[in-house]
Amino acid sequence: MSTPSIPDSQRLLALEKHAEQWALTILRGATFTDCLKINGIAPTCEIVTPEGKTVTIRGSDVYDHRTWKKFLASINQDEDIYQLTDVKEHLAEQYKTWLLREHTTRYRALATEADLEWLERVITLAVTRHIMEQKYAAYTSQGLETFADPRTAIEMGNLLLLNHVAREIARSVHHIIKEPAQAQQLIEQFYEEHFRHMQAQSLLMHESLVSGAAAPLALTVQKGEEQRG
Repeated sequence: MSTPSIPDSQRLLALEKHAEQWALTILRGATFTDCLKINGIAPTCEIVTPEGKTVTIRGSDVYDHRTWKKFLASINQDEDIYQLTDVKEHLAEQYKTWLLREHTTRYRALATEADLEWLERVITLAVTRHIMEQKYAAYTSQGLETFADPRTAIEMGNLLLLNHVAREIARSVHHIIKEPAQAQQLIEQFYEEHFRHMQAQSLLMHESLVSGAAAPLALTVQKGEEQRG
């Protein structure tokens, strides 16, 4: 493989910066289930098999670290993935094929266009989250320059910290408030308030909004679409 020319390298760097900025806008959520809800994606998908059995597939299972590692091992891919541009789309397609054909049989019950669209959107979010987390882990633990824009690494660190704090707060809230709906409302208010504060202090987020960083079609929620699950 020939070494990319300087213009090609610069183009790839610019694309990766844009992809990183976009990723930051969709990775909110203390848990992956929260992340799905924030992005307008149903956390579960219920399917009725030809035998009449109801099967529930959870988006959090698609994101599950053990499942992700098993998939990577099946394609002889190590976990050190630090690039979104081109790689994310390719991995997402491979992951979809693996889930539908080689993973547990319940995924094979996904047959309708709506079910498969749901799976694709969950996979896009899961793969993006895994790559961004891996970028940050290598950046902090190994000192590798895994981010096209160093400011994105700072923003990713802030976001991961917020997610961690929100999970800890959630545990405390559930111990104090026994009504699930009320507890969840307080947790969501805490998260949104602190995320807005974080955004207000972020020049990078302002640049992302100005540049019009848009989510790919796979994550776009059609107007009037009803969430399933």
